[in-house]
Amino acid sequence: MLRTLAAACLSAALAMPAAAQDAEARPKNIIVMIADGAGYNMLAATRYWHGRALTADGPAWEKAAMATYALRRDIEPLGLSQNPETVYDSGKNWDAAPVTGASACADGYDAGYAGYEWNRCSAPDSAGTMSAMMTGIRTYNGAINVDGRAEPAKSLAETAKAAGWKVGTLSSVPFTHATVAAGGGAHNRDRDNYHEIASEMLSSETLDFIAGGGNPDYDGDGKVRGENADERYRWISEADWTALKSGESAWTLVEDRDAVRDLASAPQTGRLILLPRVASTLQVERTPVGGDGGDPRLQAPGDTPPIETVPTLAELAAAALSQLEGGDGMFLQIEGGAVDWAMHGNFLGRAIEEYNGFNEAVDLVEAWVDDPDNGSTWDNTLVVVTADHDHLLFGPGNAPFEPIENRGVGKLPGHKWWSGSHSNQLVPFFIRGAGADRVIAEADQIDSARVNGETVGRGRYLTQPELGEALIGLVSD
Repeated sequence: MLRTLAAACLSAALAMPAAAQDAEARPKNIIVMIADGAGYNMLAATRYWHGRALTADGPAWEKAAMATYALRRDIEPLGLSQNPETVYDSGKNWDAAPVTGASACADGYDAGYAGYEWNRCSAPDSAGTMSAMMTGIRTYNGAINVDGRAEPAKSLAETAKAAGWKVGTLSSVPFTHATVAAGGGAHNRDRDNYHEIASEMLSSETLDFIAGGGNPDYDGDGKVRGENADERYRWISEADWTALKSGESAWTLVEDRDAVRDLASAPQTGRLILLPRVASTLQVERTPVGGDGGDPRLQAPGDTPPIETVPTLAELAAAALSQLEGGDGMFLQIEGGAVDWAMHGNFLGRAIEEYNGFNEAVDLVEAWVDDPDNGSTWDNTLVVVTADHDHLLFGPGNAPFEPIENRGVGKLPGHKWWSGSHSNQLVPFFIRGAGADRVIAEADQIDSARVNGETVGRGRYLTQPELGEALIGLVSD
């Protein structure tokens, strides 16, 4: 089992194809695409279900792994010191020593192995990880573009805006959630301060385009809420929502799916915010139906029909590209945030749905760069496809680090969840286009360990602050 995993991990991570384009060129467009929570086994599950490779598996994309560890797990600003217990360590990650009893860091799950337990107990969150990718500074869990003392750190979005670029951020989860907010240049000491984050995103001069969930007027099935619905204004304050709805804001609000689709071919002037008619996520929270009792842990992709009134992530991305292209430059963050939401519930079927939707957005971006009519080429555009962190998902048995089991196209892969939350494992990293060589050169560490006499590991990897520093340098140098 370990030998099989080692071969798969190392061969994939060390396959570093030469870029067909001039990857040393400085980009005028940077697109960062984050599949929240999607580690190696999540990608494998999606490939097996569909029976085909993912877009970024293609030979034009360079590949490595990326470390996601936090400055510390404490959700408060305690200084700049690195907690050594959270630092990624191949030996700790791949430790196959059995651990009996329940996990100390994941209620309701067996401990399993020392590596599993270390991953659960040192796991990062989406706020700190995305902030590291956007600022080049590692920070604590819960932080949005601030350092370990909660001092604001200049983000890639702000750097791009200062360079005269247009800037956008979008997601399949609420637009004020951790990853999409950090990608949009917000700053906050606590990711849960959603009203403060929304106000900053709407009032600052950084953003030209916002899209995501969080519409107060609709529930998770895309139906109109009652007047006294609980948590109606969780993601945005009533005052900010009223301003958007009344037209008193500097932003133009778009809610209708057809209107979102129209933006792909007919961009508008001014700043746009797209909040589809759904509560939090585009699709993950829709009520399950079916003969399995409606248990989303048992459902396969598509068992519950999608909400047809809600645009896809790719449709939001098409609107963003149309709105932002054609100027002096563009930075766009695209998050498949609901992959993570499905994985928290151990809903593999819905996680595959969400990763597939994310992959469709990658398809769209690749086609946009290839389109000769919009001025973008792989010589002036850089695209990153990665994740902010991993989840503890393995194969269906109890062997350590067992790979996801391929049970054929259209069948849920054999799997087992070892947590309802994050892990500290490395995540896949793909990059293509102008400046790719400068970024991939940071992948100079090697993930490798000996387990029961066999070599395992993901091969070469970079860290999230290294990615952030490199991207900012490509804009500002």
